[in-house]
Amino acid sequence: MVKTVDVPDSARSWAVAIAGCLINSLMSGFTRSTGLMYVALIDTFGASRFQANLPFSARVIVKNLGGPVVGALGQRFGPRNVTLAGGVLSSVGMLLCAFAPNIVWITFLCGGVHGFGVSMASTLGLIMVTQWFMKHKATGTGLAFSGSSFGSLVLPFFIEKMLENYGLFGCFLLTGGLILNVLPAALLMKEPSWMHKKTVPEVKIKSLVTVKVLKESHESNNASRNGLDAGSELHNFARNLNNKSKNQQNDCILDASDRLSNPSFINSINDIRDADINQTEEIKCSVENVSTILPPEADMQQETSIFKAVLTISCDPMFYMVSISVATFAVVLDPVFIVLVDFMMDKGLTEEISKYFISAFSIGDLVGRLSFGWITDRKLMSVRTFMMVMQISHGACFLLLPVFYDFYILMIIVTLFGVITGASLVMIPILVQTYLPSVQSLAIGCIAFVTGTAILMVPSLIGKDL
Repeated sequence: MVKTVDVPDSARSWAVAIAGCLINSLMSGFTRSTGLMYVALIDTFGASRFQANLPFSARVIVKNLGGPVVGALGQRFGPRNVTLAGGVLSSVGMLLCAFAPNIVWITFLCGGVHGFGVSMASTLGLIMVTQWFMKHKATGTGLAFSGSSFGSLVLPFFIEKMLENYGLFGCFLLTGGLILNVLPAALLMKEPSWMHKKTVPEVKIKSLVTVKVLKESHESNNASRNGLDAGSELHNFARNLNNKSKNQQNDCILDASDRLSNPSFINSINDIRDADINQTEEIKCSVENVSTILPPEADMQQETSIFKAVLTISCDPMFYMVSISVATFAVVLDPVFIVLVDFMMDKGLTEEISKYFISAFSIGDLVGRLSFGWITDRKLMSVRTFMMVMQISHGACFLLLPVFYDFYILMIIVTLFGVITGASLVMIPILVQTYLPSVQSLAIGCIAFVTGTAILMVPSLIGKDL
C-alpha cells in the first residue's frame, strides 16, 4: 500500500477549505438566526425581552472569552481534535435545550455548553485552512470564511420552517442534529504533515551500526595497507548518515567491497584479516554525535507545550499588535450591524427601504471574502500592505457615510464597505500564521478573547451622543 504524501495547494487543500466553509455555515448561520428563536422564547415561556436575550448574549460571551482555553487545547491536542469535540459539545448543548424546563436552563445549555462548543468548533478551523495552502492561501481562506455568509442566507430559512412546523423544542432538537454535520467536515481537516512538531530538534545518535565488509582475498588485504585511514572512513560514514532521511533505521548496511578493503580499517573494527576469501561478515561499530537536519518547514511546526506557547506569545510584540488591530476593527465594525437601519432612517429613508442596506452589506461582504485573495496570493501586495490599504478604505467609507443623503450613493458606499470588510476578515488568520507561526492555535484563541472583551464597550459607544 502506497502512503499518500501531503502536498500544499492540492485537491486535499481545497477539500479542507470547503470543509471549513461548511463548519462556518453551521456555526455562524445559527448566530444570524437567533432573532427568530428570541421571539419564540418570549412566546413559549412568557419571558421578558431581557430574559429571552440572555441565552444568546451568553453564547457570544462564552464563545469569545473561551478563546484562550480553546487555543491552549488546540496547541496541545491539535486543531482537528478540538474541532471534533466542539462539534459534539455544541450539538449536545442544543439537543438538551429541547428538554429544558425554563429560561435559566436554556441560558446554561445554549449559552454555556453550546457556546463553548461553538468556540471549540469555529475558532481553530481557519488556522488549519491556512496551513494547507502556500500559493493560494488567501483564496482558500476566503472560501472557508464565506461559509458564514452562506449560512446567514440559508440557515434562517430552515430555522423559520422548523419553528412553524415543530415548535421551539422541536427546533432545538433538529438544530442539534443539524450541527452534527460539523463532524464529517472536521474529519477532513487533518493538519498537514509539515506542521507536526518534532519532539527532538536535534538527535544525537550513539548506537551500533552494522557494516558489511566483503573481503576478496588475503592478497588484496596486503596490497592495500597504505590505503585510506580507518578513522577517516568512519568520519565520512558518520557524516553521510547526516544526509539520510529521518525515517531511516540506525542499522545501516555499508557495502565496502570496493572502498573498505583497507586492513587498517578492518583492524580498527575487529581483527578479521585472516577470514576466508569472499566471506561476508557484519561488524558492529559505534557512531557518535550524528545530527539530523530539520526540514525547511521547521519554523511552521506547532509547539505542543502549553507553557512554552504561552511564553512565546507573551514575549512577542507582534501578538499585541495583531490583537489590538483586530479588536479595534471589531469595535468599529460591530455597531454597523446594529445601527445601520436606524442610521439610514435618520437620513430620511423609510424602514422598508433601509433594510435593503443590510442585504447590500452582506452581498459586498461575500464578494470581498471570495474575490480579493488573488492580490496577495500573486504577490501583487503583501498581506501587511493589503491590510493597511483596507483599513484606510474603511476609514474613508465611515467619513463619506454622514456626508451623502442620496439613496444610490449610500448604497454604493455600504456595498463597498461590505467588500472591504470581507476582504479584511480573510487576512486575519494569515496575519497570525505569518507573525506567530509556531503558536497559531493559542494566538487565534487569545485574539478572540481580546476581541470579545473589547466588544463589551460597544453598547456605551452606540449610546454616546457626540
